[in-house]
Amino acid sequence: MSPVNKNYPPRARKKLVKRKVHNKVLSDHFDWIRDNNWQEVLHSPDVLKKNIRKYIDEENRWTNKKLSFLKPIEKEIFKEIKKKIKEEDTSIPQKDGNWFYYSETKKNKEYSILRRYKSYSSRKKSCIYHDWNKESKPYKYFKPGGAFNSKSHSLLAWSFDSKGSEFYEIKVKDLNNKKQLKDNIKNTDGRIVWSLNNEGFYYIKMDKNHRPSSLYFHLLGTHQDEDIEIYNEKDSGYFLNISETLSKKYLVLNIHNHETSEVRIINQEENNKKLKLITKRKKSIEYSIEHDQENSRLLILTNKDNAIDFKLMETNENKLDKKNWTDFLPYREGILITNFSCLAQYIIVQELENGLPRIVVINKKNNKKNIIKFDEEIYDLDFNEGYEYESNKIKIYYSSMATPLLTYDYKLKDQKKRIIKKQQIPTGHNEKNYNLKRVYAISHDGEKIPISIIKRKDTPKNAPTLLYGYGSYGISISPSFSLSRLSLIDRGMVYAIAHIRGGMEKGKKWYENGKKKNKLNSFKDFITCAEFLKKENISKNITIHGGSAGGLLIGASLNISPDTFHCAVAEVPFVDVLNTILDDTLPLTPPEWEEWGNPIKNKSDFDYIGSYSPYDNIKEQNYPAILATSGLTDPRVTYWEATKWIAKLRSKKTNDNPLFLKTYTEAGHGGMAGRYNQIKETAFVYAFILWRNNLIKRPFTR
Repeated sequence: MSPVNKNYPPRARKKLVKRKVHNKVLSDHFDWIRDNNWQEVLHSPDVLKKNIRKYIDEENRWTNKKLSFLKPIEKEIFKEIKKKIKEEDTSIPQKDGNWFYYSETKKNKEYSILRRYKSYSSRKKSCIYHDWNKESKPYKYFKPGGAFNSKSHSLLAWSFDSKGSEFYEIKVKDLNNKKQLKDNIKNTDGRIVWSLNNEGFYYIKMDKNHRPSSLYFHLLGTHQDEDIEIYNEKDSGYFLNISETLSKKYLVLNIHNHETSEVRIINQEENNKKLKLITKRKKSIEYSIEHDQENSRLLILTNKDNAIDFKLMETNENKLDKKNWTDFLPYREGILITNFSCLAQYIIVQELENGLPRIVVINKKNNKKNIIKFDEEIYDLDFNEGYEYESNKIKIYYSSMATPLLTYDYKLKDQKKRIIKKQQIPTGHNEKNYNLKRVYAISHDGEKIPISIIKRKDTPKNAPTLLYGYGSYGISISPSFSLSRLSLIDRGMVYAIAHIRGGMEKGKKWYENGKKKNKLNSFKDFITCAEFLKKENISKNITIHGGSAGGLLIGASLNISPDTFHCAVAEVPFVDVLNTILDDTLPLTPPEWEEWGNPIKNKSDFDYIGSYSPYDNIKEQNYPAILATSGLTDPRVTYWEATKWIAKLRSKKTNDNPLFLKTYTEAGHGGMAGRYNQIKETAFVYAFILWRNNLIKRPFTR
């Protein structure tokens, strides 16, 4: 490190490291920031090399010092968001067996409390069966994983992450006497499936490189070392996850990367723990299954037969191979199936058409369909089938960027819905004060890019605008309601979401045209959206915001067109792309080759990734003000990516706009744990944005 000068930001020392890949020399002056001991750091942050920790601490001190004047507005925003939340609240009870389960939140408590009761008449006598707040007390960092009731409802397996590294620990307690059992399972992905006889549970174990690669069965009362390995995935490019069919008959092991999947099942009724293969993996073919018990069949959601936006197929549960599959809900061009579920009498399908969601209910007796949709121009829609296969109703969740969450009880037989819960905002909220609209920017190749926009009706033209984007992995950014977002909008900011290629807002082709050798489309779409907002006099100054792979979008866009943007926020940004995708020891790298290409084996992939990788394309040019955040124990986007990025930007940029790095030393990819801590993070980011846009003022009155 260069000597610390209190008047200047930290300057990371340069130590040139060279290596040759595909006959090209890669030079990196800041490679030393990557600790080769990173696997151990995930488990114990204290083992991080002292010189690296010293530099990270210097960056944090600089950021804290230079942004200390924002503390009052941070506190104001924190209080503001906190007041908008109904701090004491309960979820809608869900029936499971003889019990009704729900959660509650208490004022000033970071985590929820889990409760249950046996009948509606005894609801007032509900009992606490798990308190996440109590369990969190021994830990500096604590993130709940899941709480899983045994089939007998007498045992609870629960998981948690105490480092931010997403190595989840599983514990078990007896719900009858509330005593903790000796069972303690470490290094898991946090999910379990109980056996039907309650003798134990299945779980996925992470390997040393943080890959979910093995399926195990744990017998209650035994040590983890005695657990039975049922399946081990040899290909490091595939990850495992487990679930069970709603009928509870089958445990489902899904083996997948970003474009290929393979499913194996265990018939829980046979109690032999033997996996059966549905059909062998085939490159670029995806499928998932549900069980239709009444018809002795499996329903299969798949893109087989060039059904790019997916279709539903069926097969007898004793004739699993794909040669026996037949169409149940044929492929329809332009209609993307995003989710489905199977109940005793109904099949529920969630679809996306022209960027708008809808729910289709299919009666299994006559295959008649009923479509549930809403009339707003832009909105978000989802459903929950509950825990019970025999259920005759579902819950529907609806919101828009202006409308707080509405929960409907929907009776499948009567096709009637009623609101059973409205998201309450104690400080009040009038959606009529806001304008919502969907506009389209024309990208470089003529493609129409949707932009969802919300602003106050009294916000003038050419107002400062926050443009949010992601554009990777086929993840669609929903135009749903956000309480915290109001702290920007009510101070005069326009909030816009760019639905760029790389997501799946307009179907699978939308995703395909923003990945691998089409990745540049994502950045060009994003820049086009910003230019459109300016051209249409919607915005004058554009602040851009993205996280994780959305941070890649921010970094690449800044390199390509820095003058387009007023300032930028990149949270846990994936910016050292070429080096990361060249390192096959990192947790996510092998499965990521299906998303980005494989630069190790393929020179053209190497060249293409190198052409846009944010870290590798930093130039001697002006850059806007930037705030970057990272988590020291982040297994997805390692801490050194943002750290190296800011260090190199400092060494290259040609203007005086400030660069800030905030590393959360006791957190991972999701930032700090707990609802209030997360609000503090949001307040910190929003205070920075408001400062750079000269909007540090109280919100408009309602």
